[in-house]
Amino acid sequence: MRPRHHAPASSGHSDALIVIAGALAIVIGASALGLAVNHLSPRRLPLLAADAVLPRSDALTLPRSLVVSIPLPKGLGAITIAEARTVYDKDLALFLDARPADQYAEARIPGAVSLPADAFDDHFPDAADKIEASPFLVIYCEGGDCSDAIHVGERLSEYGFLGIRIMVDGFEPWAKAGNPVSKGAEP
Repeated sequence: MRPRHHAPASSGHSDALIVIAGALAIVIGASALGLAVNHLSPRRLPLLAADAVLPRSDALTLPRSLVVSIPLPKGLGAITIAEARTVYDKDLALFLDARPADQYAEARIPGAVSLPADAFDDHFPDAADKIEASPFLVIYCEGGDCSDAIHVGERLSEYGFLGIRIMVDGFEPWAKAGNPVSKGAEP
């Protein structure tokens, strides 16, 4: 009788480790590539809560501890009139007027685009290109109890826009502070 020869032990465990290591390398590589593309994109997705609130502009830094009387939904930040004036003077943002069109025609911040909360769907297509081109948005309405700017900001946030600030004090205090004001239907 001839002795039996056993086949060498299967390398099943080492094969599984090689497959797992390869899969892990692919996941890590894909994650790194995704993070790099996101970081370089002008429309990048926020990875931290603070990213969703603060603008992506290096030319503008705002305090993270801005205190406001109106609670703002996630993704929207507040901006004071003084900060908005700095942004306006440096042409760092697109200003959006969330008030009804007749109030926009009476008086507004020069260069502001009309995007009334009560007619958002009608006006958004006309404003979309300007909004898309701007890395930073300042939205205002009358201020005080007016929540039109917040509603417009929420809609824009739902569409994926970042860098949204609400000028919670509103247009009237902006005008009373001696800041620039335009009249008429054209921006």
